[in-house]
Amino acid sequence: MAPSLEVSLPSDTPNVNDRLVSYYSQGLRKKYLIDSTKNLPAPEQKAKAVIKYHPNLEQYLARVETSLRTGALEQEVPEGWPKELTGPLVWTTADFQNESKYIHVLTEDEKMELRNALEHFKGLGLEGQKINPNNFPLPTLGSILQQMAVDLYQGRGFATLRGLDVDAYCTDDATVLFLGVSSYIGNRFGKQDLNGYTIMHVVSRDDEPEDNSQPFHNDTVTDVLALFTQSCLEESGNSMLASAWTVYNELAATRPDLIHTLAKPDWPHDTYGRDPKFYNRALLHSYDEKVIFAFSRRLLVGKPTSPRSASIPGLTEAQAEAIDAIHYIAKKHEIVTPTQKGDMRFINNMGILHSREKFVETETSKRHFVRIWINNEELNWKLPRVLKLAWERVFDDDERPPLWKFEPLSNKDRKLRIASSCD
Repeated sequence: MAPSLEVSLPSDTPNVNDRLVSYYSQGLRKKYLIDSTKNLPAPEQKAKAVIKYHPNLEQYLARVETSLRTGALEQEVPEGWPKELTGPLVWTTADFQNESKYIHVLTEDEKMELRNALEHFKGLGLEGQKINPNNFPLPTLGSILQQMAVDLYQGRGFATLRGLDVDAYCTDDATVLFLGVSSYIGNRFGKQDLNGYTIMHVVSRDDEPEDNSQPFHNDTVTDVLALFTQSCLEESGNSMLASAWTVYNELAATRPDLIHTLAKPDWPHDTYGRDPKFYNRALLHSYDEKVIFAFSRRLLVGKPTSPRSASIPGLTEAQAEAIDAIHYIAKKHEIVTPTQKGDMRFINNMGILHSREKFVETETSKRHFVRIWINNEELNWKLPRVLKLAWERVFDDDERPPLWKFEPLSNKDRKLRIASSCD
């Protein structure tokens, strides 16, 4: 869920800043007619809004009061956009008082299926990225996972597989199990940074800020976000989920002007030193009878461990109000999802927002998630052209070969900060 990342690179791996300058590959620049040396004109601004990574309620309410007092706000959603979304993806806190609705606990037979599938796959002598349902057979659990995939794309939008005994496996084998299970959710794994790493080990940074909580957001560049909990905290650090469609409905009913703001393709996203230095894209998209949220707050305002580039445009007051509105409406309808060791969590990253509370580690209580981005070509929602470009950077860019690292690297290895992330 995009927690703080520390990604270590082997000492013989060139730093991304040394070997990759362009944000887009040559192939994507040609296909999408992108001039990498020029930015689109920045939105005209009288002044940059003062806004930080962590939302400030007092500041947000002051912006709301100013907007309402000024008046002349849009009273309807944009033309052609839904006035109200319906379906199982529209839910609130009250709908998930019982976590059994979204958690499948492995039976002993299913655990044995997983062990047998692992041994079968290892016996084939294949590399981990070759894993798929055909070479990782799960006769019973497989159908459950396939239905879970349908629920992700067409249902409530999230699910958890629980009960794997992580300590019974070495790190490599546990990661293969995660990939094998995930191959039933989608058929492709995405590259999560500009070096091409497909597996991210989510651990604490050396410079972890005192407030390491995260506001609501998406990972922006995948249809399914998957997290495997190899170790977790005894206390604190819970994750929260909220339906982006519920957030949309509340905005449509109370502040449709903010939908107009979110839907305009003039939001400057920081590429953290790449070429171009930023790109403009909407945060909210209406396409094929669905509404898609795609925004990372960090790329818009920066965060303590990766400040926003000073030379690029900031947000307007209306934009600052809009992303804070998303957070506070999501907070009102969130569900808290405590995590257990061995959990495999899957989230529809287009229709679900996620956040995390502040956490504190101890010598005996550390957090370690393995994160992958999954694409299901059959079930994925249809994407507008601008999001197709974003997805192709992650799932189709052959000019950036995928790199696979099953174990976290030691502290002595060179570290690549999240500033090189693809999101």
